[in-house]
Amino acid sequence: MKFRALLLSTLILFIAGCAANNNDTQNSDSFYVELTNEKVDHVHGIGYLGESNDIFVATHHGIKRFSNGVWYETISNNHDFMGFQTTEVGFYASGHPERGSKLKDPLGLIKSETLGETLDTLAFYGETDFHYLAAGYNSLTIYALNEHPNKELGKGLYYTNDEGDTWIKSAMNGFSARSIGNIATHPIQSNLVAMSTSQGLYFSDNYGDTFTLITSPNPITTVEFQEDTILYASIDGSEVSLIQKDLTSNSEKTYTLPNNEKSPILFLASNPKDREEIVVVTLQNEFFQTFNSGGKWENITPTSNSSQ
Repeated sequence: MKFRALLLSTLILFIAGCAANNNDTQNSDSFYVELTNEKVDHVHGIGYLGESNDIFVATHHGIKRFSNGVWYETISNNHDFMGFQTTEVGFYASGHPERGSKLKDPLGLIKSETLGETLDTLAFYGETDFHYLAAGYNSLTIYALNEHPNKELGKGLYYTNDEGDTWIKSAMNGFSARSIGNIATHPIQSNLVAMSTSQGLYFSDNYGDTFTLITSPNPITTVEFQEDTILYASIDGSEVSLIQKDLTSNSEKTYTLPNNEKSPILFLASNPKDREEIVVVTLQNEFFQTFNSGGKWENITPTSNSSQ
């Protein structure tokens, strides 16, 4: 099976973009400074991190942060973070070091518990770049889709409960999609994992050993687990939808999108402390945030302050 980023001819892009030495950073009380560039693009991941209500965005040039209506950027460690996954204690990621860094390329599986100021290598440092990762927000179970064999892992889906010391391969029976958008796992229940794909949303309740298609075969661009529901974005022709599906009853709720948004949603995240708070990123690199499950959206794209 070949996993790759997919460009569909009708409004959809599945981005496949494009620890570390702890001394490769500047120790500073102001690691995040106000954003000087007017744009935040080349997004590779987004999420709410720890106790903060701030939004963290992984990009081709480091992590950006949206806090109290202001965008910030980091003063160092501006790496090309891939597979970015926030948790209650920090974030996991992979990717490539920034130009001039002393870090090995690729980064392998890394983590940070200091909002990115210091990085720790966990597995496959200098060996593997994981474009597709998932991490349980509370469980800290990590899923990784390995596209290129390394000294320990072949191709396929793997998961680890000990931050990369040991890996278990998922059988992926029933999974037949040609390309994926992202992987997600439940914040607490490690056995629950899902993949957004060009041919629908695939769901597993046994650590990825068996997958079932739980939507129509329309493209699903991104997915996130909540405690009792699963939130995903889909495309049906020219129609873009944001849908919440109950994990028990399978009932669905369709959210109103900002200004009847037609651009595909490539990334989404909801606040673990308040699931009515959601942020989405579109193909046009626009950022929208809602605090009431889509009742009202605010355009928080850098340089834009308009409400939708």
